[in-house]
Amino acid sequence: MGSFHGVEAQEKKTDEKEKELLMQEAIEQQKKAMVEQQSAQAEKEKIIKEKQVVIEKAMEDYESAMDNGKIRIFSERGNRAFSTGEPFIYSAPNIEFFGHSPDNSERTSWEFSKSVKETSFSRDYTFDVEPTVSTVVMSVNGDCKAGEIRIKIVMPNGKVYSDIVLDEFGNLNWRKSFNISDTENKDKAGAWKYEISSSKATGYFKISLQTY
Repeated sequence: MGSFHGVEAQEKKTDEKEKELLMQEAIEQQKKAMVEQQSAQAEKEKIIKEKQVVIEKAMEDYESAMDNGKIRIFSERGNRAFSTGEPFIYSAPNIEFFGHSPDNSERTSWEFSKSVKETSFSRDYTFDVEPTVSTVVMSVNGDCKAGEIRIKIVMPNGKVYSDIVLDEFGNLNWRKSFNISDTENKDKAGAWKYEISSSKATGYFKISLQTY
């Protein structure tokens, strides 16, 4: 009987030891998962900060150029510089876009970029494509870490040319081009509209349009 009770006690100690080992292993795995999650979050925040630094540097360059008289600022949309042969910035509350037009008035470029953090907004912009140009090039790129940024491009005839959505599922690099002549795409000459909206979005985007 004494031998039997001794074996039973030993088996109980073994079971308890195995349970302790399993529990310790589960705790270690949980700790490892938490460390990996914190590391991934830190890397994500690092990428956002690096992009913010790039944007801030670009704005500093713009401000420096303005201080040196290299860029002119217009506060009203009607004041355009498309044929002046020098860069310009169009400025209004909460928005900035930078553009450049060569001396040839038939050749125009326009860029708009914005960085947002947990922001919801809605705004429209219009760009005129003259019937005398032969080529139009459009591009949209950006990255959205949270929420959603939507950019809808509407043709002069009111039809939607493209409906672009940036979300947390990845970066976006979108580019389209087409030719305008007497026989093709005549309906694409006129006022193009960019309808931009965001919903609690954190990220950035840039729109570029060129005609020549």
